[in-house]
Amino acid sequence: MPPSFQSKQKQCHQRRTCVLLMLAALALADSGCSKLKNDTSGGGGHTDTSSDNSNTGPSSSAPAASTGSGTPTTWEANATSLNGAVGQTFTLACSPGGAAHSVWGSDVYTSDSSICTAAVHSGLITYQQGGTVTIEMRPGRPIYGCSERNGVTSSPYGSYLSSFVFKTPDTEAVVREADEQTPVLWNTSATMVSGENGKTWKFKCPANGREGTVWGTDTYTIDSSICSAAVHAGKLTMESGGSVTIELRPGESAYKGSTRNGIKTNDYGTYGRSFVVK
Repeated sequence: MPPSFQSKQKQCHQRRTCVLLMLAALALADSGCSKLKNDTSGGGGHTDTSSDNSNTGPSSSAPAASTGSGTPTTWEANATSLNGAVGQTFTLACSPGGAAHSVWGSDVYTSDSSICTAAVHSGLITYQQGGTVTIEMRPGRPIYGCSERNGVTSSPYGSYLSSFVFKTPDTEAVVREADEQTPVLWNTSATMVSGENGKTWKFKCPANGREGTVWGTDTYTIDSSICSAAVHAGKLTMESGGSVTIELRPGESAYKGSTRNGIKTNDYGTYGRSFVVK
């Protein structure tokens, strides 16, 4: 028997408060606590396949705003530790020989993402050589996408309190694109989206996709692969990818699987939230 909706695992995505340490009359700036970034669907027990590049926690030191060659920073450091206001910029120097750490978002990143790893994801620096980048603090967003770029796979996330972007000649163009359609991977489910039933969200699936897990037919459980459900519904192909719009729906008492357009979906019992492909 499948587990009930109420018994399925949930993970909290709210940030926990970090404790400031006072040493010898010097006030050290606080670093952002890592947050759990998985299923926030309010129901779901299927395995989350989102990638995580993390290998340590966030930095305990906060670099100050700087210009010129940039303030040295660690690969663990995130933008939360900068305590910057929206619109404030920071120029930071990432050291050579860096290591991957967690990143959430694509072009627009959650403020607790590793700045240097996000810079590799954006193609601005490399792990081997490091380099100097300038970030700008931005408001929080209701959703953050994910993508595979330059050896970094970022993770998706729902609503978060603050963001950052990299200052380049293309900054505003990439932010507009992120606003218009959220990039996702073929294993990305819709669990990070929120809103009332009937709300729509637009996503962009990359070309040359790999089939993800889907439950249902026409109406899909919220933790089904967005892109694979779109192929099953006949809205795009795995080869070409493309844009897809989903609409949030209530949960159903049962979901029936089927095979369509090369995608085989699964049966499932009661589930708390659903979506349809528009």
